[in-house]
Amino acid sequence: MTFKKRTFYNALLISAFFLSNQLMAQGDVLKLLPGSKKANYFEENDLLKLEGDVNFEYQKNTMFCDSAYYFEKKQIIRAYGNVHIIKDQLNIFCDSAFFNGQTNTSKLWGRVKMRDGDYKLTTDSIEYDSSSGRATYRNHGLIQKINSKERITSKTGYFYPDTKNYHFQDSVKYINESLTMTTDTLKFDYTAQKSYFFGKTKIEKDSIDIISSFGWFQSKSNIGYLHGDAMFKDPEKILFADTIFYNDSIQKIEAKQNVHFTEEKNNIRIQSNYLLKDEAKDETFVSDCVLAELIQEGDTIYIHSDTLRVVPDTSVDKKKIFAYHGVRIFNTQIQASCDSLSFVELSDLMTLYDYPIIWSENAELKGDSMQIHLKDSLIEHIDIYDNSSVLMELDSGSFYNQISGKDIKAFMEKGKLVQTDVIGSATSIYYPEDEERSDSVLTIKRMGLNKLEASTLTVHLDSGEVKGITYRTQPSGTFYPIDQINEKHKWIKNFKWNPMLRPKDFSSLDN
Repeated sequence: MTFKKRTFYNALLISAFFLSNQLMAQGDVLKLLPGSKKANYFEENDLLKLEGDVNFEYQKNTMFCDSAYYFEKKQIIRAYGNVHIIKDQLNIFCDSAFFNGQTNTSKLWGRVKMRDGDYKLTTDSIEYDSSSGRATYRNHGLIQKINSKERITSKTGYFYPDTKNYHFQDSVKYINESLTMTTDTLKFDYTAQKSYFFGKTKIEKDSIDIISSFGWFQSKSNIGYLHGDAMFKDPEKILFADTIFYNDSIQKIEAKQNVHFTEEKNNIRIQSNYLLKDEAKDETFVSDCVLAELIQEGDTIYIHSDTLRVVPDTSVDKKKIFAYHGVRIFNTQIQASCDSLSFVELSDLMTLYDYPIIWSENAELKGDSMQIHLKDSLIEHIDIYDNSSVLMELDSGSFYNQISGKDIKAFMEKGKLVQTDVIGSATSIYYPEDEERSDSVLTIKRMGLNKLEASTLTVHLDSGEVKGITYRTQPSGTFYPIDQINEKHKWIKNFKWNPMLRPKDFSSLDN
């Protein structure tokens, strides 16, 4: 967002001075100046006809032309051929002109050019009504600044010299050294110092692209408003929303409803209904049904929450992300839910707070808080703190291998849980497999339930099956044959399986 205070709107304001003086005013009579080669008066028509290098003053205007017709009683002047009108700093050139003092109207035809200071208007005809204070061209006009690339074109233009307002319509295009704007309708309100654009509008300035269906810009405060399929794009980000509001003086941009935001340098995409970007601090605040995509080299992490903040890491060119309330995560390796989380890109560390749950394949991990450690965009291990447990569903929910303890470190390889180190009050409940072969048929059977308890345990896993257990202190353990398992032996303390909470894909995160 790099709009500077001197914008194209200032130029359009200056262009409104083309007609800042009425071409004709009432109260004077025609004063013939030296130069006319021929003058005839026709009394029956009340007509004064002037021919050849005509030069006269009328109502504080000086006019040159090849010939002129003056009807004094009707207060009408018709001028033809090389017409040149001078009033103060305003110069007008055209092929012919008509002035009616009774109706306070005038019209200029043919190769019309109006020059006021550094600006020039070119068109084929202009109408002016002094009673309404409006000048109009209807068949394409060009306004340009002398010795500059600054110009505006449109099919129709309305000028209000008294109020210094203007209205361009149909195929409007504005160009200056660094900006191009195309729109259907462009209006300037001098009192409010606002420029309004209507219809599909595209603005290109330096490296910025802007698109919207309606908008306005206030030049004094350098504030802009875009509405209706609005887009704001620069080399670092692209923003789509129903409404975009930007304040260039304080480098803030705000978006509402159907917000889609992509920031390449932070490898993040965000959808929401509200976004506030503080460019000075490089901070992003998002709320109202947030879905963020953290783009990793090997995979993408989707995060849904009520609120999300992206802030820079002050020590390096990295980011920190904080998500609050109703957080749900989807990734091909894991899925998760919690109340809030933080992600520190520098250390590749994601922390989940307030009774988080993580799902991986057929495993469900729980604790009071968790830390996910990433390496090369893959999960290396997960630290589970306090009231920790790992549950693994077997045989479509017929059995569950279970691990619990104070803290658990869960190791993963290629997105699969392969080992858990249980520290403090370790408990393991698992159902070992046994193979039975009959002729050419191999049958896997659960022979019973093994329960081990120790201060620490290391459990080796493969697809939720226990392949081995290592312990440092002598455990206490019991094996229960499958037909002798008591219901109270089947579960760790506070066992709860939560399949309904598990996100199925990123599109279901807000369900």
